[in-house]
This record gives sequence, structure tokens and C-alpha cells, in this order.
Amino acid sequence: MNRIPVTFVLHAISVGGHAESTANKPMPISIQITIILDQLARGPELVRQLIYEVPVELRKRRPAPGVWSAHEHAVHLPAVQPIMMARLDQMLAAPDCTIKSYEPSRDEPDDALLALDLDAEMDRFARERTAMLDRLRTLTPQQWAISAEHEEYAHYGVFIMFRHLALHDLHHAYKIEDRLLRKSWG
Repeated sequence: MNRIPVTFVLHAISVGGHAESTANKPMPISIQITIILDQLARGPELVRQLIYEVPVELRKRRPAPGVWSAHEHAVHLPAVQPIMMARLDQMLAAPDCTIKSYEPSRDEPDDALLALDLDAEMDRFARERTAMLDRLRTLTPQQWAISAEHEEYAHYGVFIMFRHLALHDLHHAYKIEDRLLRKSWG
């Protein structure tokens, strides 16, 4: 594991948990990036484990009309990865660009995710996440610090986008487990 000099960490904490960049924009420090990369690496296996614990007959069951099933929560995750990679390309090519928001309930047909094959999508999730991580590991600290405008968020950029994606994995994993543990479905 890479060690960060204590003076660098203390300086980073003193400026709000970030290292200063030459453009006076906060730059995430190495340990913050490592934490995000580690969490992104764990996402596919956690989701795979949870979705396959859900009995087959309950995977596509919705708790209420318009509320996603465990299957939909699982297959949504690989569906968003190309969006994130396209955003990364956009931000690297044109820093301070504007990122269009994505909301599946607005941008996709209600039942689109139910038609996707779970096994194929879980394989895709693992394969594309590995490729994503390989690419992210090549980014420089300056590239991690690139910011952009976002239609919904007050602050956005490369680091925030991938931190958001790591949290997004956990959100949907929680929703899958919620479907798994419902007493009323047992």
C-alpha cells in the first residue's frame, strides 16, 4: 500500500480534506481515491451475492406498482456504467462541461429492466467494472480533480462522480437485501 507523508495528509486536512491544486480547486488526496476504487471493486461481487440469495420466484416481484424489484435494482447497476464512462470522457475532453442528469424513471420505460437477463447482466457488471477500474487507475491527480456542471448537483466532477457511483452500488445492494428479507414475502 502506498504511504502518504503525514505532512501532506495534515496539509490536506487543513484545507478541507483535499490537496490544493494549481487552479485553486480542491484536489482529492491519494487515500480518498484509493477508498473509492476499493469500494467500486467490491460492488459487483456484493450485488451478485445478494441477488442470488433472493429466491428466483421473488426476484422480479415489485413491492408496489412502479417500485423496483430486486432484479431491477441489480441489472440497473451495469446499465449505468457506460453512462459514467461517457461522462468521464466528456469531462476529460472538456473540463467544466455540463453533465446531463439521468433518471431511469424519466429516461427509460417502466419495465425495461425486467426484460434483461440477470446472469448476463451480472457478468457484464463484473467485466465492465474491471475495465472501469483499470481506466480509473491511470488517471492523474489533476484528472481526478476535474470539475463539471451538473443539472442536479451543486458540485460535480470526476472524483464526486465515482464516489457517487460507489455509494450508488451500496444503495441498490441495500434495496436488494430489503426485498430479500421481507417477512411478508416469505
